[in-house]
Amino acid sequence: MLEADMRFLLLLANVALLVLGSSGSLAAPPQAKSASNSQGNSVAFKTWRDPREDAFRLGVPVGWKISGGLARAASVDVRPVVRAESPDGTIKVFFDDPEIRPRQVPDALIRQAGLREGQQMKAAWGGPILLARYQTGEQFAQQYVKQKLCPNGQVTQSGPIVDATRDMNSKLQPLAQQQGATAQANVGEAYFNCGRGVGYTIANTILLGAAQGMGAQLWFVHQLGSVIVSDPAQARFGAYVLHTMMETFKVNPQWEARQAKTTQQVTASVTQMQRAMAQSIAQHAQQQASAASAGGYNHPNDTRLPTDLRAKWAHEDVSRQKFSDATMGQKWVHNSSTGENYRVDNSAQYQWVDHSRNVVNGPSDGSPPPGSHGEYTRLDPGWQ
Repeated sequence: MLEADMRFLLLLANVALLVLGSSGSLAAPPQAKSASNSQGNSVAFKTWRDPREDAFRLGVPVGWKISGGLARAASVDVRPVVRAESPDGTIKVFFDDPEIRPRQVPDALIRQAGLREGQQMKAAWGGPILLARYQTGEQFAQQYVKQKLCPNGQVTQSGPIVDATRDMNSKLQPLAQQQGATAQANVGEAYFNCGRGVGYTIANTILLGAAQGMGAQLWFVHQLGSVIVSDPAQARFGAYVLHTMMETFKVNPQWEARQAKTTQQVTASVTQMQRAMAQSIAQHAQQQASAASAGGYNHPNDTRLPTDLRAKWAHEDVSRQKFSDATMGQKWVHNSSTGENYRVDNSAQYQWVDHSRNVVNGPSDGSPPPGSHGEYTRLDPGWQ
């Protein structure tokens, strides 16, 4: 490979891996709506922090088995990975995958070197890279289901998420142009049957190349989320948990600064690109979770998976907080003594929770619900 090509590939890698390795920032707390578990109680979420490098945090259901942390394949190739499993084992949520590698589209130069699609080689930045033709988010989601999640499963429905794709590209492409590169994001989803269970996967892939149309093309799986439920009656609730985890994911800015120093090649435009993409993903995940709650799939007795989340997103281009408050009528509240967070309707100023995690609205004067006899704890506004 020519030295100029190597420099350009390394430039693309630094831009892409720094942008794609971090999927959010510690911005204003997300807001959405309440949900119920199989016992009919409000679902409490608690902040879970990366135990390896304190790189990120996100909301997870209280009482679930949680594992994972930052996976680092190279100094600039990192992925935030989380696994969540319900107490009864019927719901499993997969946030990203530590085995996913950056990809390079095979070209004439690659073929002349005797390499072929499917091979893995050492990338310009020192980490592994897979030779593979580009896949849209929908195509990758379909393949991921068959290769990783459920080899004997059957994809029952898939498609692009048009509005999410359009929104991300509107933010990503102008910033990529500032780096002398082109960028194309594509968000897609797949629904599948797995034995007696069902599942859902959402994937966002991004293709980077030279602005002049020459040189190497790299592509990355920027965001990946999946849920599998062994009991189809829990399908909608499982999808709700996945979307809430995606919505509440935030990167620790102190870690982000350390990571930037590690690469020594972060520019203001790269940081701007990262934050724009993070805001876009977080907003759409929030809208997905909000639409889920509004549509009822946070209730586990409904066996249908969501099939048209895009309609809920149409013509929405406002901040997350304004969207939740003005459009969805929802907010986060938390129990300061336990650190648990709840989605609630914002029609009332005060909310209270009992020992069984049932959340109720209280009187407008801030006093406890009538007849509570000290069994209720008042919830504070915002996410903790």
